[in-house]
Amino acid sequence: MKQKLPPELNRKAWLYAALIVLMMLILGGGAFLLLTHEWEEAPHIPAVSAATQAAAQGLDEIRITAALDPDARTLTFTQEMALTNSTGQVQSAVVLRSWSGAYLSEATSPCASDELFYECYGASFSPGGLQVDTAEVNGAPVTATWLDEASTVLSLPAEWPAGESVAVRLTCTVTIPACASRFGYADGVFMLGNVFPVAAVWQEGAWRTDAYAAIGDPFLSECANWQVTLSVPAGYEVAASAPGTQDGTGAYTFDALALRDFALVVSRDFVQAQAMAEGVLVTAYARSEADAKAMLRAATQAMASYAKRWGDYAYPAFTLAEAVFPYGGMEYPGMVMIGSDVLATGGQVLEYTVAHETAHQWWAVMVGSDGWFDPWQDESLCEYAWLDYVGDWYGAADREQMAFDRIETAMRITIPGGVTPGSPIDYFTDLTQYSRIVYQRGAAFWCAMEIHLGKDGLDAMLRDYQAQFRFRIATREDLTHVLNQHAGMDMSGLMLDYLDTLMN
Repeated sequence: MKQKLPPELNRKAWLYAALIVLMMLILGGGAFLLLTHEWEEAPHIPAVSAATQAAAQGLDEIRITAALDPDARTLTFTQEMALTNSTGQVQSAVVLRSWSGAYLSEATSPCASDELFYECYGASFSPGGLQVDTAEVNGAPVTATWLDEASTVLSLPAEWPAGESVAVRLTCTVTIPACASRFGYADGVFMLGNVFPVAAVWQEGAWRTDAYAAIGDPFLSECANWQVTLSVPAGYEVAASAPGTQDGTGAYTFDALALRDFALVVSRDFVQAQAMAEGVLVTAYARSEADAKAMLRAATQAMASYAKRWGDYAYPAFTLAEAVFPYGGMEYPGMVMIGSDVLATGGQVLEYTVAHETAHQWWAVMVGSDGWFDPWQDESLCEYAWLDYVGDWYGAADREQMAFDRIETAMRITIPGGVTPGSPIDYFTDLTQYSRIVYQRGAAFWCAMEIHLGKDGLDAMLRDYQAQFRFRIATREDLTHVLNQHAGMDMSGLMLDYLDTLMN
């Protein structure tokens, strides 16, 4: 039986209750304000910046209509391209790169090396890759020819005067291999990196036709404007290189200006977390809510660290997606893939991977560089960026300790094989050697520049480098020139010592 309180106690009880409710509202409001401050504002898709719109003028145009069949593990698509001949001379063919063709054969697959085969394929090889069904140039059917054994260099005959545009139309079928890689399917996740054909890069009087190496990122492409429409069965979530909209049929449409490539990660198991960071919509996709939120937090913190040093991020959105592969992380324009093993480990390993891959959005995505001949040019900067992340979020002492643990210690290890941070990717024998030399020893050069220029001076130099070469491909000579300007002296000798001198 409930006992009735005297009137004066009843009034006090109501007063205490009112005070408790008020305190809860205040505390709850404070928590809400803290949360809002942390993520800046409710997520939305920002407008494309005026600078990016200006950069998009005159770029090649790529329009793709695609459909994913998860059961058959196929991606079929029609791709239309408006390409301009910027080589300065008449061309007799349009040359495209589509790196997924290398996965068609065990002899050419980058995942079939002794180091990667079991982790990527398991017990047996699974073929997959792009095959061209039909090809047209300026509305006329043509025969598409692969110029390499790995089916990554596609030639379409065309009379193509310098400065003129050509219209290319392809219909393609992509078989997705059972392969834990940046291109493949594993554990309910479709990783679709480097699938769509892009124009080959013309350098020094020839098309770049580098092989798909098993180590590093052997990809090089100019910026283009993309529109991609992808149909997937109901229930599948799509992470992409650009923010998308979904119509009533389940098709996603993505529009992106001035991107070097376009990648997708698809799964019916994905959940997402979103936040605004530095005016950019950041979205993380993973198979668990906790993993999505962990990626999101690290990414928003990294964006804050880098934007204030190097300049604003060029695109309205940045996406992270869980991928099933042994690489840790892999960068694409507007999107990075983060390995399931990294998410399972969590902690500093996850933070490092997300911070490193986020830095790639500046170095290799916005400012392009040669991933085959000069992999240090972006990888060493992204390794060095980790120090800034640690300093911003954990303090100067932790930054100094991390510099010792990852960079100074790597300088003391004897590395056999005659390779240096400035070596091309085909000089390296395994991923550990590549990471220790290109990432960690390469980052030692930037630590030396920090001592020479001061931290503020180095940040100013990198900000200038980013401003000058955004949406372009910067050579080592370009970077050296900017560095010399800020140093007030010729730094090429010091670069030679750090990047090209053998160390025992």
